[in-house]
This record gives sequence, structure tokens and C-alpha cells, in this order.
Amino acid sequence: MKKLVSMLLTAGMVGTMLSPLTAAAAPLEDYKIVTNAESNKVIFDTDMGYFGDDTYALFMLLQADAANWIDLLGVTSVGGNVTIAEGTTAILNQLEKAGRDDIPVYMGTDRPTLGLHDDATIEANGLKRIKSMDKVLTYGDTISYDNLGDLEDETWGYSTLKPQEDKAWEFMVEQVNANPGKVTIIAVGACTNVAMAIQSDPGFAAKTAGIYYMGGAIDVPGNDTPCAERNWYYDPEAVDICLQADFPQQVVVPHDISYNQVLTKDLVEHIVESGDTIYNKMIEEYALPRFIDEPDRQQKLWDAQVPGIFLCPDLISKTDVRDIAMETNMGYTYGESVAWAEGTGPAKSATCTVVYDVDGEAYWDFVAQLYSTEF
Repeated sequence: MKKLVSMLLTAGMVGTMLSPLTAAAAPLEDYKIVTNAESNKVIFDTDMGYFGDDTYALFMLLQADAANWIDLLGVTSVGGNVTIAEGTTAILNQLEKAGRDDIPVYMGTDRPTLGLHDDATIEANGLKRIKSMDKVLTYGDTISYDNLGDLEDETWGYSTLKPQEDKAWEFMVEQVNANPGKVTIIAVGACTNVAMAIQSDPGFAAKTAGIYYMGGAIDVPGNDTPCAERNWYYDPEAVDICLQADFPQQVVVPHDISYNQVLTKDLVEHIVESGDTIYNKMIEEYALPRFIDEPDRQQKLWDAQVPGIFLCPDLISKTDVRDIAMETNMGYTYGESVAWAEGTGPAKSATCTVVYDVDGEAYWDFVAQLYSTEF
């Protein structure tokens, strides 16, 4: 079992803003990859859109799978930024264009553990119903991954690929039981699917290798409310279930990292110019044009940091260990991820490794090298 990434690095190192990529990138073999396909099976649980940070994370995992650094068991769709139908459609489309129809896709749910709160509850508690929740309420079960109606992205259309019949949480439980101690869950959307896996199999969490989250806001304000970050605000009760489960390790990449790592025109051009793989070409076709139209655009990145720190913890520049708990009581602080110094949190808190930043130049050189390599 891999050690906690916090044991690999000195806590409290100063994070760095993304700097211009001026030095020659290190060869891919120079990066200290700590995973291998035999021992490191991965399930990617995502609220996928088209060329958001989830896409960059997916491409990294696909290349890591091709390099035999991991065994990518499958991709599961969950609520968060999109409806489950939109997210599943996006996953299928991007896998098909990448030529990776060997990766199975499983639909999860965009219905939070306690359901979507009614207007009276939202008003009484000063909550916010985010856009994706409005869409779930509006469309409900009237759309499917292959018939999105008004939500169809005409640029992409529909994939010829189809999701598997099993539900996301059923797939998680099956794979964890088949590969005890080897499956890492990378959860970069709401935690609903993972919570349902825990509820359906009480031994599920303990049989994984651990979980990596993108979620929570530790030392910065939230991005949905002053207290709450989007992924964990979508279903705080699910996060609470996950944090209190017996995962061998829990690694949190919080909203804090987006204050340090952003995607810029120079960076996208650097990735495009690094090679001629399908990933370079897709980024050139679908991502670069917006940066050309908006040269000063800075796209915040969250999910795209998670695969890199999983594969190569040496890329982390700032980390520590905190006790974390979720606020699930209704009110203005609903959905807040509350953090204490290690060992000082209450009984319901979980001890987690928190990653606040990566070495931006090294990180994105690594990503560019990874995308541009033919395995």
C-alpha cells in the first residue's frame, strides 16, 4: 500500500503560482512515478463536462493506463457541475474521440443523498441552488445520455459508445471486492456514488487502497457560498459518510489549489506544441480556440491536479495533514468543510492529507510530456 503522500513531503512548503515554461522539460522517465498497474487500480468518479478540468484529468489517467502506471478500471458519472445524462454523454464522447472504447463507463446519480432541497428549505437556510441542480429539477428523468434535448452539445453530438448496465456504485463494490487493497477511488464530483457504495457494502471503504477527493475549501472561501465548495456542497451528507468511512487513506485536493494553478494561453499552447498525439490534437481543436479568442483568459483548475499527485507525489509543493468534518446541519454554513490541526478534531472528523499546491512548472511539463507520448 502506498504511504500517505504527506509522508513523502515536508508539510507547509510554500506554494507557487504557475510560472512561464521556459526551461526544457524533463524526460518522462525522470519523473518518480510511484504507481503500477498491478497494484494500483483506479476508478474515476467524475462530474464530467467538455474540456473542463475533468477532461484534463481523464486524459492523464488514460495515458497513465496506457503506460501501465495504473489499471483504469472504469469511469463513473456523478452529479456536481452537470446532470448525470450530460456527464455520461461527455465521458462517452471523449473516450470515443480518444480511441479508448476499452474503458467502461457506468452511470451514477445526480440526486443527492437527501434529495434536492425545496424552495422553502433553501430560503429559510440561506442556501443556494446551483445551476446543475436547477437542471436536474427541470429535466429530471425526461432526458437520457443519448437524448439530451435542449442540453445537447451540438459541437460534440452523441457518441456511438454506450454506458454499462450496472450502476456506478455497484461497479465500485464489485471491483473493490475483486481487487482488495488495490483500488483507489478518484472522486472529483459529488461524493454520492461513493457514499452509496459504502452504504451497500459496509466493508467497502476498508477494502480499497484509499480515496482521493477534489472537494472542500480548507483555508479559502467556498465558490458556491462563502463557506462551501461546489463538489462537496452538492451533497454534504455523502461527503460526511465518506469521511467517516474506514478508507486506508484519504487525500483531499481542495478549492484552495485553484488560487495557485490556472490554465493560460501560453500553457495550452505549450501542451499543444509538445507532440502530435490524439490528446494534443483534441486540446488544439477544442480548448485552444477559446484562449486565442480571449488571450488573457485564466481557467481555474481543480480536478486536473489529482491524477498527477497520485502518480507522482514529488510534484506536490504544499501539503499537510488536517482533521476534516462536514457541516450537515441546515443553515448558512451548510456544506462547509471544517478543518482542524492533525489530532485536534472532534470524533466525527477524519484525518486527511490535504494538498494545497503543486510545483506549477514541473507539473505542467509533466502533463505535456504525458499527453504527447505514444505508449
